[in-house]
Formats: sequence, C-alpha cells, structure tokens
Amino acid sequence: MGIKLSEIKTGQKIKLLLSKDANHLEIDAVIRKHLQDNVALIKLCYESDRTLNFENVKIEVEYITEEGTPYVWRPAQISGFQVGYVLQTANDGIRNNRRDCFRVGVSTTGKLFMDGRGAKPVTVRDISLTGFSIADKSKDLNFEEGDQVNLYFEDLGYILDLSGAVVRIEKRDFLTIYGFSIKNLCKDLPQYINAKQRHNWK
Repeated sequence: MGIKLSEIKTGQKIKLLLSKDANHLEIDAVIRKHLQDNVALIKLCYESDRTLNFENVKIEVEYITEEGTPYVWRPAQISGFQVGYVLQTANDGIRNNRRDCFRVGVSTTGKLFMDGRGAKPVTVRDISLTGFSIADKSKDLNFEEGDQVNLYFEDLGYILDLSGAVVRIEKRDFLTIYGFSIKNLCKDLPQYINAKQRHNWK
C-alpha cells in the first residue's frame, strides 16, 4: 500500500535521488508545506548561489518513516520558484525494500597492490559504497573471481585505501575490466562519493 507526500510531516527530511546521463547525485531536502496530496514546497539542503535547474533530470524521492520503513516516489518533478522549490510526484510512494548503490565515475589513476606481485598503476573507473571497478589496459593482471587486492588512490582531497575481491571480469578488445566487492570499512568513502557526485554534476 502506497503513501502520499502529504503523509510526511512538515519539517521532515527526504532524500532526492537525481540522475542525468551517467551522473548521479543525492540531495537532502525538507518538507516545508504541503500544497496537494503529492505536491509539496521543499527546501534543499544544498549550498548554491543559483537556482538549480532540474530539466531533463530523472528524479526519485526517498523517505524513511519513524518505524524505519523506506518508501520511494517515482517519477518526480521539481520546479524552482522565488519562494523555493516545488516537488511533484506522479504516483504515491511505494515501499522500497532495497536501495541500489549509486556508482559514480572516477577516472583516476590508483595503485593496485597484489600479494606477491607488488603494485601496479590502474585506472579506477567507478566506485560505490559496496564496490569498485578498474580498467587493465595492458591486459596482464589475469585475475580470477575471488582474488583479493588492495587499491589506493587520492582524489578531491580524499585518500581511499580499499580491500576488494574480484566478482566480475569483462574482457574487451583493448582492455579488461575487473569489478570488485569492497571488503573493508573505509570511513571517508561515503563523503568521497558524495563529493564526487557533486563534482561530476557540475
């Protein structure tokens, strides 16, 4: 059974999941006033000197109830006005049992450390809270699923030191792409992903 935006109390925080081309961004917002069942005036928790343009942007809305139940509204539209932003959803919110982890493009050189094989520079293609992928342009890593590695790279002032296990191998004509699941806790990873999302969105 779905719920309407108007069932969210004013002052409650929601999350906007924005997608455009290959870029993703998450922005927190607060419900300021309900205009209709699924139309609300919102305030964005996002520092910007200009009005954001949401044209041609795919928008989803996520809200977690006081009982801890996640709901998602899709699709949604946002219009900017002098008094703030107006959020409108086409449908009621439905229970969302699984949050997909956004992958953000990285395109930064990192160092891959392998047991008994030293370190090798690689291109970090993308990253999420649960995994990352690299491009092996020389095609000489020859990993198998389950192989363990450590990845180190710096970007946007963040230092990422990750342990991963191979879960995906994609061989192409001029390179091999390896996907890894992250096996360690990296405290800066959520902040880095958020910063990278904002950087890629510019």
